[in-house]
Amino acid sequence: MRDFFTSNLRLKAMALVFAIALWFFVAGQSRTEVGFLVPIGLKGIPKDMVMTSVPPGEIEVRVTGPRLFISNLSPAQIGAELDLSSAREGLNAYKIQPQDIVTPMGIDVLRFRPNSIEVKLEKLSKTDLPVRVRVTGRPAPGYRVADVQVFPKSVTATGTRKDITAAGAVYTRPVDVSGMESSTSLSVLLDAAGAEFRSLSAERVEVKIIVKKEKR
Repeated sequence: MRDFFTSNLRLKAMALVFAIALWFFVAGQSRTEVGFLVPIGLKGIPKDMVMTSVPPGEIEVRVTGPRLFISNLSPAQIGAELDLSSAREGLNAYKIQPQDIVTPMGIDVLRFRPNSIEVKLEKLSKTDLPVRVRVTGRPAPGYRVADVQVFPKSVTATGTRKDITAAGAVYTRPVDVSGMESSTSLSVLLDAAGAEFRSLSAERVEVKIIVKKEKR
């Protein structure tokens, strides 16, 4: 232990002198300020909720510090992050605090705007919705589609109550029956492109197209 403190004394003394000189140099510099647009990060959103309103993506932050530090400062070194872990369903108003803004050592936050944001959250729910098969085209002449069967007949959709109610059902990708002369079974992807589902309990369903000859 003693050797640790006594070895390389010259180098350690030089490093100390350099650090002290640098501190006095920085402290003696005039301070200046600059503004940046800083993205807002949101963390801790409850797992059973989803954000249904989009808050401002960034805030304007004015910072101050020694001219040497400010001249080498970039927006990437400043961040703002809000914790939504205590949020409730509905509209939540969050007042941004100076401690929510992270800056490098020696840089201080002067002011920022907006100083508050609103975030709307809605609870997610799970509901069984019927599966509807989209059929396109026409069978071969003299044939008709007598029935369309799907398994499973329903799937569990996860989303907001509003989105699930608006959807009413889950539809498949289009099934083209053009030119069919016989019944066919297919594995068909579900199409959630037009609905705001967070997830579905299945990606595919089995579809049976029953084709029969038309009666003369």
